[in-house]
Order: sequence, then C-alpha cells, then structure tokens
Amino acid sequence: MDLFEQLADVRVPPPPKSLVRHVHRRLNRWLLALHLVEFVIHVVPYAAGHFVRAVLGWLLLTISGEYEKKK
Repeated sequence: MDLFEQLADVRVPPPPKSLVRHVHRRLNRWLLALHLVEFVIHVVPYAAGHFVRAVLGWLLLTISGEYEKKK
C-alpha cells in the first residue's frame, strides 16, 4: 500500500481550543510589537520632519514677513 493512501485513511483529531487561544495570543503580541516598531521607525520621523518644516516656515514668515515661494 502506498504511503499517501495510508495517510489518507488516518483520522486526525481537531486541535484543542487552548492551543488555538495560545497561538492567537502569541501571534497578536508579535503583531502588535512589530506594528509599534514599524510606527516608531517609519511614521514618527516622517511626521516629525513635516512638522519641523511647517514650524520653520512659520518662524521665517514671522521674522521676515514674507512667505518663501517654492522654486
């Protein structure tokens, strides 16, 4: 008899509910940690850069009285 035919006849019990909960808990922790790391590494510097540009533009407008046009 072929190995695949033998495996086709074997009944596999469903996984216990506690295993599924445990896997979800561990996976959710990792997903949250990775999302937070990605947010801190990518999004915060990007937003801070735009904020600094806006504040510097406001300071230059306040000091010089003129708005610098884009070139």
